[in-house]
Amino acid sequence: MTARIGQLCPSFAILAAALSFAPATHAVELNPAIMAYTTPDQYKWRDPTDKADVNQAILYGDPTKPGLYIYINKLKPGRFGGPHYHPNDRFITVIEGTGFKGTGPVVDPTNAMRLPKGSFVIDHAQKVHWDGTKDEGVSLLIAGEGPATNIEVPKVAGRFTGLDPAAVSVKLPDQIEWKGTGGNRTAVLVGDPDKPGLYVLMFKWLAGNFSRPHFHPNDRLITVLNGTWWVATGNKFDPATQTIPMPAGSFVTHFAKEVHWDGAKNEDTVLLMVGNGPATSTRVEEAK
Repeated sequence: MTARIGQLCPSFAILAAALSFAPATHAVELNPAIMAYTTPDQYKWRDPTDKADVNQAILYGDPTKPGLYIYINKLKPGRFGGPHYHPNDRFITVIEGTGFKGTGPVVDPTNAMRLPKGSFVIDHAQKVHWDGTKDEGVSLLIAGEGPATNIEVPKVAGRFTGLDPAAVSVKLPDQIEWKGTGGNRTAVLVGDPDKPGLYVLMFKWLAGNFSRPHFHPNDRLITVLNGTWWVATGNKFDPATQTIPMPAGSFVTHFAKEVHWDGAKNEDTVLLMVGNGPATSTRVEEAK
């Protein structure tokens, strides 16, 4: 199911117990030359026993090397790291649980900023910050350009008094700016999908709406944040018989210039998309 993506990996373990998706039972199959996907129960965690304070599943790329990467970090409750920085920007979505964040060398969990599920964060390049968890764990979807090394700095005693916006940018769930009308909404978080360069956006399919067969000029890397996303390959448009469900936590790649279509059935569905623009859509003639 994951042909052409060298390092797609396994599950939001927090969600896995609630999911029982078995693609082999569906009457239709996706063309793996058009679309690759991994459902949460298929992810491969760095620590299969899930006992580590920080566990990781790499979805795309290699964060130790130059180039685009996407991975999940899962932190146990009651865990804070020291102050550090990264050589490049990191784009972070809280996909489960609650995280906490601070900037500068003073690590002060009591006064850290709370980041609930659905928050979007940018750790700006070479700016010192720290993060962790309190009473519950957190799962973070992290994307960026590698290498994604951590450079630690000495901790300083004191009281944390608020985020430095030059070091960390935050959009809480109620601050996500949705735009659009009709069957979907878009919130552009990073870049401009109409232009060359890296973009990150959230895309919301409203219940009962689908795109028509189309293709994009570049790969699109998509994580299902909420709801069930229904996808299909090829140019035969028939949501009732030709679609396969992607539950929350699934990771999907639309390969460049390959025809597909997708949407939502009986519930709204929210996706996180990462790619290099332009992210234009080109309609194709539908099969009769």
